[in-house]
Amino acid sequence: MKTRLWTTAVTAAAALAAGSAPAVAADRAPAGTPVAPLAAPLAAPVAAADVQAAEQAILQRTNQLRAAEGRAPLVRDARVDAVAEAWAARMATTGDFRHNPDYSRQIPAGWRAAGENIAMNSWDPVALYTQWQESPGHRANMVNPAFTTIGIGVVEHGGRYYGVQVLAAY
Repeated sequence: MKTRLWTTAVTAAAALAAGSAPAVAADRAPAGTPVAPLAAPLAAPVAAADVQAAEQAILQRTNQLRAAEGRAPLVRDARVDAVAEAWAARMATTGDFRHNPDYSRQIPAGWRAAGENIAMNSWDPVALYTQWQESPGHRANMVNPAFTTIGIGVVEHGGRYYGVQVLAAY
């Protein structure tokens, strides 16, 4: 079982990385916001203590999206999870919401392509997936046929959920 950092800061470099713009949400989901249909119905909000279930749901939905696009499923890697989790914890504890400028140097060597998605909201950690899916740049990362591996990190801090997906092609 993974250990979560809820209030301890994690050190990381502070330069801005190139890539998709962060998926930021207002304090509540906009009324009437259309949500793309999924093969399975959306789950109820996940309690902050159950972020592992949220991460699993995000993986499942990401792979459902990939299947709908004719892509192979992503395989979750604990080493890549550690990069995603550390960055989510850093954003949560510092309030500095931006892409990790060093994620590509922190994932295991040997990758041919890498990408990162970040998001935050205050209503549901599983909805982080929906934010990414509705953002063209983040969605492109999730369905990129080159990517084979994913790391997912979700952290709750101060009533907000911070999520990171790190994707890589090995």
